[in-house]
Amino acid sequence: MRVLAAILAVLLVGSGCKNNGVTGVEGTLRFDPDALVFDTVFADGDSRLREVNIVNEGRASVEVSWVGLATPFSADLPTRLPPGATTLTIRYTPTVAGRFSQLLDVKINGSKADPATLAVEATAREIPTCDDADPCLEAHFDKVSASCVSTPVADETPCDSDTLCLVNTRCIAGRCVGDARTCADDNKCTVDVCYPKTGCEFLPAPPCPGDGSCMEGVCDPQLGCGLKPREDGTACGSFTSSCTEVSVCIEGACELRDPPDGFVCREASPCNDEGRCQGNVCVQGSTQWGLQPSWTFDTLTAGDPDGGSLPPRLHDFVLEPSGAMSLSGFFDVPAVLRANTPNSLAAPLGASRRCILWNGRYVCADYPASPNGKVSALDLATGSNLWTFDVRSARPDFLEVASTIFLARLVVQDSDRLAAIFEAYPRNAPGDSSTQCRRYFLAVIDAAGQLVQAQQIVDPLFDTCNHPHPYGVAADSVGNLFISYSPTVSNQAPLVPADTTLIISFSRDGVFRWKRLNTGMRGGELAVARGLLYAEYTSVVLDATSGQPVFAIPNELGRAVISTDRLVPAPVQDGNTLRGYEAGINTLRWTYTLPGSELFWSDQLRLANWQTSKGPRVVALTWVKSLVDLHDPYSLLAIDVQDGATAFQCPVAVGDRTPPQLFEVANGTIAMMNGAMDPNGTGMPGCNKCDPPLAGSSGTFVSIPTPKLAPANQPWVGTFGGSGHDHRENN
Repeated sequence: MRVLAAILAVLLVGSGCKNNGVTGVEGTLRFDPDALVFDTVFADGDSRLREVNIVNEGRASVEVSWVGLATPFSADLPTRLPPGATTLTIRYTPTVAGRFSQLLDVKINGSKADPATLAVEATAREIPTCDDADPCLEAHFDKVSASCVSTPVADETPCDSDTLCLVNTRCIAGRCVGDARTCADDNKCTVDVCYPKTGCEFLPAPPCPGDGSCMEGVCDPQLGCGLKPREDGTACGSFTSSCTEVSVCIEGACELRDPPDGFVCREASPCNDEGRCQGNVCVQGSTQWGLQPSWTFDTLTAGDPDGGSLPPRLHDFVLEPSGAMSLSGFFDVPAVLRANTPNSLAAPLGASRRCILWNGRYVCADYPASPNGKVSALDLATGSNLWTFDVRSARPDFLEVASTIFLARLVVQDSDRLAAIFEAYPRNAPGDSSTQCRRYFLAVIDAAGQLVQAQQIVDPLFDTCNHPHPYGVAADSVGNLFISYSPTVSNQAPLVPADTTLIISFSRDGVFRWKRLNTGMRGGELAVARGLLYAEYTSVVLDATSGQPVFAIPNELGRAVISTDRLVPAPVQDGNTLRGYEAGINTLRWTYTLPGSELFWSDQLRLANWQTSKGPRVVALTWVKSLVDLHDPYSLLAIDVQDGATAFQCPVAVGDRTPPQLFEVANGTIAMMNGAMDPNGTGMPGCNKCDPPLAGSSGTFVSIPTPKLAPANQPWVGTFGGSGHDHRENN
């Protein structure tokens, strides 16, 4: 055995093998793959793992050194690598947003070969902050859906609601609810209401009704409504020019008395001096033939200001207290500011429409006209643009659901609040601009043209593609807004309303109050006065706080006027009867019937103050036509709203191509438009009860001096709430 061992030892030495006979043990290293890119994630501190192989291409294990990984990357790296592939796990743990790029090097200890290199890249996004706007919802960002989600807080958690009309507010099922605030001042002469932004308010109650004769209504804070005698000598019954006996109030009763000489038996009117009793005769002073225009502008003969063959299509105006008239149309020609004065000028930035007076400024829709969706205020003296509100800039998110946006109606809510109702074509609607589908948006802006609040108005009525349109708008004395929508039977302007009317109400800050669908009611203008809402094509008067019916009268209201004492529905053109009701109830107080030789020549009605010897009297103005005297085509008729007596009647030296289509009252002036004809050339009057009224037609504008007449300080003096077309109830 010893000999055999020695022989083996000699053989091994002679073969030249060392270190167990293994040569070439220094291998090379490589990564597979040699680059690693992590998916983009949020910087949430969670670890993401990716695997990569480090391959030892030698035949023996080697000792290695690593260099390069730092936050947000990490890995558990071995110090010895066996032959072949070893799987490594690279961690990516982002805690901040950014883009990260690192190199991971590995080298065999003692080797002069270059290290193997792995390129590692990753991007982390900032986690969006979710707004906890709702006090009863906790918002957090969901990484899976990449969106903010909300979960309800625990029921009964106290919360702050966005209304001052709730107390004991707490969260229930994710909604902030509470108990209604009690508003009570224990005063029977006020109406106790609560407004979401201002809280309890105590508004003057509607005036207490009198007996229609010599007892006037009074209110006692403790007892409520009552009666007291009118001042002795106050005229009662129908006004009379008799100098033998007159009806006057004596200790609360209407009695006949013999008037003394000098008694005013006929008041001075805009076309007659007053008459006084001399014995038994009423002697009238000088009398003029009738009312004479001081300025006339007939657009049919004026010609196109741009030099074309068409007349300027002007068919609307607003009236300043001074009597200055500013004319406008419907996307056709520039508005003419103060047209009846020596300083008239055209609006410098082109056509406009839906213009109103607000805070002494001329405020127009879609001005400048391209692109639409704007409201601008102009200086009436210079035409300079004072400010412009653009709904597309203020609320670009509206463009996600609508394409073309343009303005439908303007309503003054207060000196610091203006409601703008925008109309739009739904985005991607079939035919786009030819579609009869519509979307509507409400924006409340302040007196500097800055946005207060904006929202989309949503109702199932708008989901039917029959061009639902806001035919009526109004605001009450505290700024609550009312809008009436109806389907349309015509495809293009002027729009003709159909039956079924949706009335929606918002607060002065644009907070939803209520809505009511009225079937069988055709769309038309609205009026609001003393807590009641009056729609044009119905006989039913609604509660302005809820939209519920309160009372009805026998006939349609039309474009009614409402004083503190009387509701007077509009006359029926070609009719001969007008009626006055006690304001706030349906008690008929008087009926006025024209003589058989006359008819009402217009369905327009306005309230005015008529200055008499005993102070101002509130009169209802309208127009009547004589069927006998062709020399006097029509007259201005004034009826005392208190008792329905004729106040005065003045012939008007104005042509009658059409009946008066629009008129307003300023201090000592009546401004009137007639003659607006169908733009299709039929020679027929344009549509005055469509929207916009008389669109595309050309009218004749007239300014008529009317001494002793002034605007009435009454709740609702006419169709548009006043000569400025502001649609707002007077305070």
